[in-house]
Amino acid sequence: MTQLFMTHPDLSAGFPAPALPAGMTLRAAEATDSSAIAALLAEAFEEEWDDARVGRDLLDATDVAVTWVISDAQGLLAVASERLMPQTYPDAGYVHYVGVAARARGLGLGAIVTARCMTGFVGRGLPTAVLETDDFRIPAVITYLRLGYVPTYRNPAEQKAWSALFPVLQRSKS
Repeated sequence: MTQLFMTHPDLSAGFPAPALPAGMTLRAAEATDSSAIAALLAEAFEEEWDDARVGRDLLDATDVAVTWVISDAQGLLAVASERLMPQTYPDAGYVHYVGVAARARGLGLGAIVTARCMTGFVGRGLPTAVLETDDFRIPAVITYLRLGYVPTYRNPAEQKAWSALFPVLQRSKS
């Protein structure tokens, strides 16, 4: 598993904003969403999440401006956060922890919450956006490419990982 870095070089050039499917709501997360966010992220990332971590890393984090969620009548379906790290990325917003519930994958919800974060960055006057993902998250990488993100090589290992990933992306029908 290699972390990949991606940059959207010019948010002012626009990006596709997918439509929210009927019966779903996109809104800012609230403290009462903590347990549902933890369950969604534990499922999406196959790692430990609980209310304390959701608070520490998202809802109460001083570098997270807002966490967006998509829900339907049955519960939360997707999540992503607008993270601001001016010392590290002074002209960019950082798309943070994009996750989609298994029952909602393939509906474009990752693109919707990511685009909502990007819209937030534009509103904050940030010209670019960045994110990190894993080389095995093929549907996520395809989503980010469709939204206008491009690979950014921080080191030779990342360049090598992207080189190996490009043929896989070309074969993928996601």
